Amino acid sequence: MLVATKAIVRDVPSSFDKAIQPEGQAAIDVELAREQHGYYCETLMALGLSLIELPADDRFPDSCYVEDAAIVVGDLAVVSRPGAKARRGETKAVEAALKEHKHIQRIAAPATLDGGDVLQIEDHLFVGLTRRTTATAVKQLQQVLSATDTEVVPVEVRDILHLKSACTYLGEGVLVWRPGHFPPEPFDRYETIDVPSREAHAANCLSVNGCVIVPAGAPLTREAIESAGFDTMEIDISESRKAGGGLTCSSIVF
Repeated sequence: MLVATKAIVRDVPSSFDKAIQPEGQAAIDVELAREQHGYYCETLMALGLSLIELPADDRFPDSCYVEDAAIVVGDLAVVSRPGAKARRGETKAVEAALKEHKHIQRIAAPATLDGGDVLQIEDHLFVGLTRRTTATAVKQLQQVLSATDTEVVPVEVRDILHLKSACTYLGEGVLVWRPGHFPPEPFDRYETIDVPSREAHAANCLSVNGCVIVPAGAPLTREAIESAGFDTMEIDISESRKAGGGLTCSSIVF
């Protein structure tokens, strides 16, 4: 279970209805997205986090997904180089905010890395190899973290946007996941909760400060998480989901 004191969040831009969407998704309701984001932020504060709130930037429709802009490992923040070229301008504001709290390193071209592909579990950093994140970025992370106790483990991912679209860590050695999108062997040491196919979006939960936040519309997954001994809260992120977003996407918690 992640114990944290701060979270970076970013307001939903007016251009959010132009965010990158999976094929076949309905149009995004920007005002509803803002309401849902506001409740998301209130929930983080209720769980003891102090928010570092960045203003919306209409130039970048996906910019409320701050998770993709950087990863935090201990006293270090690694600023990403997003796989979608149109998103690379998003990192500047996030880096400026993190610079107040962490030492900064950066992923360098031609490597690309989305934070949504990075799953940190204690002293392991599992990095999904996807359309957005390259093996060169994994090598850079291994070099950056070589002086730490953190092991960087590449994971081949298929048929899904990000590693954390299909797998997140709840704490206490327990994962919630959607089997079939990556080889299970890297995660053999952990207990797992399988997400039913009709609740696929619930593979992305946000666990922080003694509580697992679960997306609305996943009663079976929520019940399984509670049966494993975790407290839960539920949040509706229907508009974020239309752009492929999950609960971890809208914050950088540290």
